[in-house]
Amino acid sequence: MKKVSALLKRCCIMTLITVLAFSGLAVAAPVAQADTVKTVTIASGTIYATPMYIRDSGKPGPVVMIVGGVHGNEPAGYTAAAKVKNWDIKKGKLIVLPQANKKAVARHTRTYNGDLNRDFPQGKTQSADTALARSIWSAVKKYDVDWLMDMHEGYGYCKLTKSVGQSLIYYPNSTTKTMASAIVKNLNGNISTSYKKFSLFRYPVKGSLARAAGQYLGVHAFIFETCDNPSLSTRVNYHLKAANTMLSRLNMR
Repeated sequence: MKKVSALLKRCCIMTLITVLAFSGLAVAAPVAQADTVKTVTIASGTIYATPMYIRDSGKPGPVVMIVGGVHGNEPAGYTAAAKVKNWDIKKGKLIVLPQANKKAVARHTRTYNGDLNRDFPQGKTQSADTALARSIWSAVKKYDVDWLMDMHEGYGYCKLTKSVGQSLIYYPNSTTKTMASAIVKNLNGNISTSYKKFSLFRYPVKGSLARAAGQYLGVHAFIFETCDNPSLSTRVNYHLKAANTMLSRLNMR
């Protein structure tokens, strides 16, 4: 009788499990939390007002900021940034400002009421020069940015008097240099013509967002420049590949 009773008990347990499974009452595996995206306005209430997108994975990790459109006649950067804002991330936060200088972008001009790439602090105790630059600078500090990529493009493949060619220009420290070298190496691996390869330079220009963030806030910051000679799609892809290399090495993608 004990054997029969034990057998009946096992049968009842198996039947209960089956019923729960088919009735949807069984415990389901936890569903991964999706990224959340918040839009804030830079320079709100001014003629320079422009959206900034903050993608939060909900998991601890680096805070990365990607900026395009500091110069309005450099479409590869702001076109690429507009794509990056839709990327999913596995950890940390991804902050994207696609059209930093929206007025210049709308006019397809390099500047509007001064050069935004010279408007950021040039001293530790200085503030940014304009309302737009101050708002961007405030966001870098508010969100405690760890990494900053400023997307630009110039003319000529090689460094000229007034152009840095295809290059990555970083504010020097060992961690930033390691990342910068990896990005350039990854890009150059698919470029067969030597003079078209990306170069690595130190010290972004004074007054630029990357220079100020690197020098005064300790951000791992760099300017990424493509030559305006290839097709727009090629230039955009260079920016996207550089951004993806950075995020992948930070285990965010």
